[in-house]
Amino acid sequence: MDMTKFAGTQFIKLDDVRDGPLLVRIAFIKEGKYDRPDVIFETGEILSLNATNTRILVKAYGADSDGWIGKEIELQLGQIEFQGAVQDSVIVRPVSPPIPSPQRTAAAKAATKNDLDDEIPM
Repeated sequence: MDMTKFAGTQFIKLDDVRDGPLLVRIAFIKEGKYDRPDVIFETGEILSLNATNTRILVKAYGADSDGWIGKEIELQLGQIEFQGAVQDSVIVRPVSPPIPSPQRTAAAKAATKNDLDDEIPM
């Protein structure tokens, strides 16, 4: 029997990354408290995302959180500015390859199309 459901909720805290980064895989995302998303990892641990971490993940994996499922990220100790003061925080670093942006994909297709219409020298 899987006993994790009886173990309670464990949020990732600063002390969890002070001795070094953690490598985790995103299982799902849910709406958390205080109008913030919670990322639930395959381990069952949870990270409540601040605006900085949300921007990092959106930039890497897109605005739709469904695209984040299964992605590996590293949780590390970093600093953010909050209410005018710099403070320690858990920072995310994408490990899985980013999702290509639609602009990059369109530019790559256009470059390939233009590259294929060259004349063959005789």
